[in-house]
Order: sequence, then C-alpha cells, then structure tokens
Amino acid sequence: MPKQFRKAGELPPCAHCGQPARKTTGEEIYLNHPDLADRIMYACDPCKAYVGAHKTNGAALGRPANAELRKARQALHDRMFDPLWENAPETGGYTPEDEVARKRIQNAARARCYAFLGARMNLAPEHVHIAEFDVEQCREAWRLLKGVTYPQIRDWSKAHKRAADKGEAA
Repeated sequence: MPKQFRKAGELPPCAHCGQPARKTTGEEIYLNHPDLADRIMYACDPCKAYVGAHKTNGAALGRPANAELRKARQALHDRMFDPLWENAPETGGYTPEDEVARKRIQNAARARCYAFLGARMNLAPEHVHIAEFDVEQCREAWRLLKGVTYPQIRDWSKAHKRAADKGEAA
C-alpha cells in the first residue's frame, strides 16, 4: 500500500475491505477517553476499523485496522520493532552528549530498522510501515526480527550502503 493517502485531507483505505474510511473524531472512537475527543480519526464502519491522524496536519497514520490487526501492529511495535531503534544509543555503543544527539541516533536507527525490515520482506521503501501491514505481514515481520539486534541491523545498513555506492547488490 503506497503512502500516497498520507496527505492531509485524503481518506485512507481500510486495511480489510480497501474502501476509503470516513473522517471522524476521537469522541466517537474513544468513548471513555475525553482527552482524545478532539483527535482526528478515520473509521471504516463495516469493518469496525479505525486509525488515528497526525496532530499537526490530520493525515492518516496508516490504514484503518480492526481490533485483531491493531493488537498485532501494537505488539510488533512494542515488543519487537521499537525496542531495536529506541535502545540504539545503548545497544549500538554510542555515547550521545545530550538529548538532541540521542534523538538523532534514534531517528537514524529507526530508518535503518525499517530499511532492514523492508529488505527482508521484499517491500519497496514506500510500502514499509507497520501501520500499513496486515496481520500476516505483522507475523512475518515478527519472525524476521526475532533474535535480531540493532548492531546487526547497523552492520547490514553499512554493508548495504557500501554495496549501493559500488552499484552492487548487498
């Protein structure tokens, strides 16, 4: 799924039926969370699927997902993917001098982790985002990341870049 719908005002397609979701708010989706009432959301009523939007421009954060898919995406993020890049300053042997440097390391690590995952899943870069995955892609990503460390991803990234600079396949 291309990220083309990720522009402000565009309706994202449902991850289940492919139909454009409708724009709504957190007031409808999160009935017991008044703090989220003003958040822009996109919902697919037949599939009981929804996704949030960027606070700044209202662009969808991915494709609407039902409860099963939201759970799979969240588990992949929380238990497998995010710890790789969030802990990169420590696990990668870096010593950031301040919080700005730490964030810079994490941002670079996140990009490397997505590039690594995309290469392993044979997905073009514009198709690699967990918020666009279906349940089977979440399972595949989990299998591919199991046991992988950030230093391994960093080494892969360096080798991939060297090969690209030489015009070779990594």
